[in-house]
Amino acid sequence: MTSKFRVRRIFRGLVMMLARPLARAGVRPDTVTYTSLLFAFFAFLSLLLLQSQVIFGCLVFFAGLLDGVDGAVAREQGAGSRRGAFVDSVVDKVAEALILLGILVSFAGSLILGLAVEIWVFLSAVGWLLTSYTRARAESLGVSDLDVGLAGRSERLLTLVVFSLLGYLFLGLILVVFMSLGTAVYRAYSYTAQMQEPET
Repeated sequence: MTSKFRVRRIFRGLVMMLARPLARAGVRPDTVTYTSLLFAFFAFLSLLLLQSQVIFGCLVFFAGLLDGVDGAVAREQGAGSRRGAFVDSVVDKVAEALILLGILVSFAGSLILGLAVEIWVFLSAVGWLLTSYTRARAESLGVSDLDVGLAGRSERLLTLVVFSLLGYLFLGLILVVFMSLGTAVYRAYSYTAQMQEPET
């Protein structure tokens, strides 16, 4: 079914509070996009160099927040374009890779429920890729009801943020694995059902 809840709705006011002055100041949406990537890189460094889950969580939050701000800036300026949408999607994937790489490198060799952290990060990466790929592929095939499943990108990032701030990053990682893989499976099922040819 179509998801009725997305955490981005909760932060819509904050996103617009940031987007409007940036748009009026003439800040390009791409600049905001690349700034979000910079925050993801700093999040990677915060785990690698400082081993600080709190700083990591804060930086991931700002990376995710700015990912919403760039689109809002583009809409405020009437500057939306296919190129901008493409750049935003690619940068999102690089940012996600940096965030997960930070966990992998910083906690390499650790065990979570008997499995190496590397396995959990790998499973998380697979889930993140599949949730995005199934949606993109279904959209290219004409599926219209795309916003299905509980764990979109914003939900996955917020899960990592919350559990990082609480000092339970590993638990957040486990939840993200199951959320992302579950969403990918559900999306595949939902999109396949929508693409079935009607009986004649």
